[in-house]
Amino acid sequence: MQHQTKKQVFPGADLIPGIACVLLMFQAYLIAPLSPTLTKDFSSSLINLAVPAFAIPFAIAAGGMVFLKPAVNPRKCFLFSLAALCVGTYMLSLATSAGMFLLIRALTGFGTGAMLPSAILLSLRPSEHKRSLKYMVLIIFALATGMTFGPSIGGWLNEIIGWRCLYRFTRMLAALLFLIYFLNDRRERYEGVAPFVIKAAERSRSNRNSRHIYSFVYLTGVFHSGVFVWISYYFTTHYGLNEFHIATDLFIFGLPGFVVTLLMYRYQLDKKVTTILYAALGLTVAGLLALMGNLPLWLAECLLGIMSVGFGCSQPLFIGILKLPRAGLSPIGPVAKGAGFLFAGYGSGPLMMIALLSIHLSLAMFFLILLVLALAYISRRVWKVSGRKSLTVLRVAE
Repeated sequence: MQHQTKKQVFPGADLIPGIACVLLMFQAYLIAPLSPTLTKDFSSSLINLAVPAFAIPFAIAAGGMVFLKPAVNPRKCFLFSLAALCVGTYMLSLATSAGMFLLIRALTGFGTGAMLPSAILLSLRPSEHKRSLKYMVLIIFALATGMTFGPSIGGWLNEIIGWRCLYRFTRMLAALLFLIYFLNDRRERYEGVAPFVIKAAERSRSNRNSRHIYSFVYLTGVFHSGVFVWISYYFTTHYGLNEFHIATDLFIFGLPGFVVTLLMYRYQLDKKVTTILYAALGLTVAGLLALMGNLPLWLAECLLGIMSVGFGCSQPLFIGILKLPRAGLSPIGPVAKGAGFLFAGYGSGPLMMIALLSIHLSLAMFFLILLVLALAYISRRVWKVSGRKSLTVLRVAE
């Protein structure tokens, strides 16, 4: 009876990893529309590298967990990542130069790299499959939520309280999450992973579909991150919009696709995604082609929403390609690889887009079109294997 009472002290503690992932993506992308302000404050255009400076070290740290399988304690890794997020966001609010800002971003990326893998591992309970699947899906939607609303809220609040206060507020939220999770009952935080790790024998053969799954994850990261850079540049140069309005356009692009993904999962339409996949992604391609013309602002923003809906129809694949690991296999390696590939895409997308925009806007838009076509090709192959299962959950392939 005492044990049951203790576990009920913080009944929402199981939600903390998901909320932390929202905060992780929020702080990572709130900077997306703020480059003009930060460039002016620091008198340096290096600030355009802020997203890669965070995402690439994050990818390296997350992928590095593959080599630490026996030593990984998900609860400790998660708490360490929350502490790093708290310290890192506070230090960002004190930065006085672009170099210092980027260095702090990079160190924060390294420090928080274990957050996504550990959050997924904490959701696993071998004896509670329904619960495990539910919380794994929660983590994926948490990432999408932070990425969808981070740039918009960052741009809007910067007008009101400034970016330094925004990072301090993020620090306080991270500290609160750390305190709640630390004080919660510690005894069952990683019991769901231990049986898999203990039973893990020699490494299993790689699934032939793995390359398609990891390619899908990586290219989705490249598109999402690259398109934020493109939207900021496109609407600034074509229409002269300020940061507040750029944040609104980022919201117009992010929200429709997020809602479509959520509804497809809610009504289990994600199983039928391949029947509309090419047509949906065709909307994204058509929107990009139309935006190459000289359009009124209202029409360009409408096309952003259409592009978002089209691309959003491919995102239920994130729910359809992950599943619980088989007994006897450690889930740490696949989870770490998946997180590493995803954030490698987030980090390399802006670098590619900045390079292409420096040459010509049309070249950057053509690159986005090629990304969508590549995702259409890969998505069908991912779903051919994953779609045979009736699970509407994430499959992590070794």
